[in-house]
Amino acid sequence: MEAFTICALSLGLFCSDVALADAIDAPLLPLSVTQGAAARAAAAPVAAPDVKPSASAVLASVQAFYDGTTDLTCKFKQTYVHPVYGTRTVSSGDLRLKKPGMMVWDYEGKADPDFYVDGQKLWVVEHDTRQVVSQKVEGNSNLAGAMKFLFGGQKLIKEFKVRMAPEQQAKSYGMPGHKVIELKPKEQNPHYKSLLLVVDDLTGRVDSFVVRAQDNSTNHFVLTDVASNQNLAAKDFKYAVPKGYVETRQ
Repeated sequence: MEAFTICALSLGLFCSDVALADAIDAPLLPLSVTQGAAARAAAAPVAAPDVKPSASAVLASVQAFYDGTTDLTCKFKQTYVHPVYGTRTVSSGDLRLKKPGMMVWDYEGKADPDFYVDGQKLWVVEHDTRQVVSQKVEGNSNLAGAMKFLFGGQKLIKEFKVRMAPEQQAKSYGMPGHKVIELKPKEQNPHYKSLLLVVDDLTGRVDSFVVRAQDNSTNHFVLTDVASNQNLAAKDFKYAVPKGYVETRQ
């Protein structure tokens, strides 16, 4: 379940309908102000100063991209590193998302469990043991923390402080043509210390993200072959337990 918690907490930031711009300590300028500034700049162009991007501007671009995204498919590569034990595990697979609150993590091979969420129910599929654990999402306190963003109703301003990522983290996880922002929970969270989002400069799409746990281990996800608004069907997010598998309902 820990792996699912990591996946849900991070991707919930992308596929929920909460106002990401509200998470910034320094608010964005009203649209009318920015429009006026743009008009004045067009009338009297001057050399633009070399100003570093703000976290609010980067997060606003994320907001704009995912506001216009109803569903998303991609391939993912997940690298888990535990600094104390010196372990490094790499997994990969396919990911599907659909608003509101539907997702599938389909891992390659049988070593990692797959996760299906249809907005009402979660299935955790363990292929090596041929076990399926299913749970209702609503009213389940064990899932509440992991799923609260996916199912809406939470403002990020209540949960996070957002800033540009420190230089070392930006160097470690950054990509050409991208900015890296860091989200830290205002109150201690048992699952993670911080999240990093690696954001495409041109589109605002998140192409990579990092979850740093309380034990300083990291889960680094890189997303490729991203396609959005493919009109995915809700039925594709439901899971049918195959013959030979045992389902346990919790």
